[in-house]
Amino acid sequence: MSNAHSKTQAATPAGQKDRRRDHMPLVRHAILIGWALIIMFPIFWMLQTSFKDSGEWVTWPPNWLPQDPTLKNYQQIFTFDVSGSGVAREATDQPFSIWGSLRDSLIICTLSSLIALFMGTFLAYSISRFNVGGKKFRHMVLLVRMIPPIVIAIPLLMYYAVLIPFATEAVFGARISLFDTRIGMSILYLTVTLPFVIWMMLSFVDEVPYTLEHAARIMGAGRMYTLRKVVLPLVASGMVVTFLFVFILNWAEFLLALTLTHPDVSTLPVLLNKFQSASEGRLYGPQAAIGTVITIPVVILGIAIQKHLVKGFSFGMLRR
Repeated sequence: MSNAHSKTQAATPAGQKDRRRDHMPLVRHAILIGWALIIMFPIFWMLQTSFKDSGEWVTWPPNWLPQDPTLKNYQQIFTFDVSGSGVAREATDQPFSIWGSLRDSLIICTLSSLIALFMGTFLAYSISRFNVGGKKFRHMVLLVRMIPPIVIAIPLLMYYAVLIPFATEAVFGARISLFDTRIGMSILYLTVTLPFVIWMMLSFVDEVPYTLEHAARIMGAGRMYTLRKVVLPLVASGMVVTFLFVFILNWAEFLLALTLTHPDVSTLPVLLNKFQSASEGRLYGPQAAIGTVITIPVVILGIAIQKHLVKGFSFGMLRR
């Protein structure tokens, strides 16, 4: 009798542990769903605000869905007429449109991201295989990202608008300015995001076994041929992930673009800041519409390269 009682007592804690294990997946899923709702709420609010009329932008209690959905906000940003919009005009008296900003953002972000990816991949390979810069150099490449953008904004403005024109005029006899140009912004974005590319590509290049390169070299392949035919195909998915990450960083950058562009070049985040009125304050409907337009290309790009993203994020895990 005592043995049966002791067995029952011994079995009870085990049964409770099994029941706890059964509930753990439900708890984890509930936490993940709650966290996903918190993250997705700003996107939902931006999307539904873009379909609201001006009377619903700041109502209290807020309307969780548009009472009278309208496309007026999208019509305003795509067929933009400064003179009759109520939006504060520029000091230069020049109209601005989302088409020009979309073109500027695509050119600047694509060009800078591709060049940063090309340079960063080769630099990461040299650091990984030849230990360029020493053991601590791979950790030092991220030091530039520790500097707040507000610290370098004004020095860069002086450099772009004053020093470079003065130097080029003294040397070449012609003033060349990088201020308010797509080339200037592309160079700046390239400089800022290159450390990220090096750091991310280092992890992918380190995962490629050196024995594969050694075998190719034994077969008579040169260094560049080995790099093109052996290493780059293996890290292609990582390159896609890195490109998307850097492209998103450039696509959403605001402070440096606001400081170093005006009025010829205007990226989408800078255009978003321009929609404000002296009578109504910030025009939240058009701003939400622009925010939705800004988000769509990144979502489409992520869906288009989803297969490569999965490979890139799981690179090396199966071998481990």
